[in-house]
Amino acid sequence: MMKKYILPLLVGAAFSMVGCSDFEELNVNPNNPSTVPANLLLPGVISTAVSSMTGSESGAAGQFVQHLNYLGGNNEGFGRYSITGASFREEWNGPMRSVKDINKIISLAEQNSQPHYKAIGLICKVYVLSLMADAYGDIPYVEAGRANENGLEFPHFQSQDEVYGLMLEDLETANALIKNVTAGIVVNNDILYNGDLTKWRKFANSLKLRILMRESAKKDVASQVAAIFNNSSDYPVFTSLADQTTLVYNNTVDFYTWYIQPKNLPSDGSGVIFGDNSRVGEALADSLKSKKDPRLTVFLAPTKNSFTAHKLSESSPLVYRGQPVGLSTTEQALLNKDDYSVVGSAIRSENRAFVMSYAELLLLKSEAIVRKMIQGDAAAEYKKALDASLSKWSQISTTDKTTFLGGNAASLSASTSVALMQIGTQAWIDSFLNGFEAFANWRRTGYPQLYVGPSVASAIPVRYIYSDNEQNNPNLIEWTTQKYGRMVNESDLVWFQPQVWSTPSKNTIN
Repeated sequence: MMKKYILPLLVGAAFSMVGCSDFEELNVNPNNPSTVPANLLLPGVISTAVSSMTGSESGAAGQFVQHLNYLGGNNEGFGRYSITGASFREEWNGPMRSVKDINKIISLAEQNSQPHYKAIGLICKVYVLSLMADAYGDIPYVEAGRANENGLEFPHFQSQDEVYGLMLEDLETANALIKNVTAGIVVNNDILYNGDLTKWRKFANSLKLRILMRESAKKDVASQVAAIFNNSSDYPVFTSLADQTTLVYNNTVDFYTWYIQPKNLPSDGSGVIFGDNSRVGEALADSLKSKKDPRLTVFLAPTKNSFTAHKLSESSPLVYRGQPVGLSTTEQALLNKDDYSVVGSAIRSENRAFVMSYAELLLLKSEAIVRKMIQGDAAAEYKKALDASLSKWSQISTTDKTTFLGGNAASLSASTSVALMQIGTQAWIDSFLNGFEAFANWRRTGYPQLYVGPSVASAIPVRYIYSDNEQNNPNLIEWTTQKYGRMVNESDLVWFQPQVWSTPSKNTIN
């Protein structure tokens, strides 16, 4: 998908890296007003947006939801919730910088009567700022990415529920623009969907469902959810794996993704570097093992010690074990790091970033049926979701997939509460490599139950802390002072979160 677009991607990246004044100098001269086509900005915008998402897995979000744990180093503080505004400096600044280029795409599309690029720009804007709203709560939306405009150097903040409403309006606009676009219109430099506007439209409406369900504990969204699921003509959504939003990386030139393995792998045949600083979390590993889920051997490598023993004698079993969460340096010293699994070789050789999966859409549909928002067979949709999640990975054999889908683990309970627990847990599993989505959905549903480390004194954070730089924004200071009487912290619920649930300590280290 991306091979034809290496040069445009680098051009787009160059635009995303220059400062405001440099940008103007590059694109404006007295004799020729701005003529930079929107499509030249598109590859950099897409790649930067997706990189923000993939980076969340190895950063705070992926550790908060215990997909990954770290042995030490810069990221260890996230696992023990030792965080400050400085911890989130780039996780705030990076996405917000990219919105400036997205705004430029929208502006150029409007100036040049290009509704297709305006629609794509609106979808990108919603996607990037939905990540921010999910993580931080209240954010700037109308004024986001406009600090280069007079009077907007310090953007004003808006409540999370207002931001979600504006996002839904923008997605509605994007859907209508694409529906009415002239047949045969060409989209250039589209590294996400290769110019397929129908798939962009499906992404817009699937993303709209994600946002609506995010709101669903605080607002009655049943009619809006039904309007999408019951009207595929006006609101097409994902209907197959081919529709899901997946960025395919070209590993030699594209923006680096944390899980892509260095080329110089060890000669032991493992396909991984056992000396990595991260380990797959115990909660995720145990959940997969308890259901005999074939994704276990995709997500996890065997432990180094079991791999070494297996090479010496094939009768010695390969062991897949997750690392306990939130351990101190002293507690880490009680463990042998080679008894815990790093991320598997299938992931380390992966060249895809799953922005929004078909499985997620099906899980949202199953949940909507269970909660009586729409009619349908929740169990059938749930099983289709599991099939879609497993089918992302070619390493899972047809036999293993059929066995799993035919077993009890793929059956949805008739009990509403149990069914919602199953759906929430599967969303957490499917979103491996997408920490932002896992963190947001865990806070919304409360599933799965996660435990803090044995020596961690605080509960799992329920929001990101505003960047230390952003905390100097006088409009943020005024906003939080009026709303909270202080600057918000990691224990303040975001608006969509329905309740507080406990995260008790686990008393043993396995």
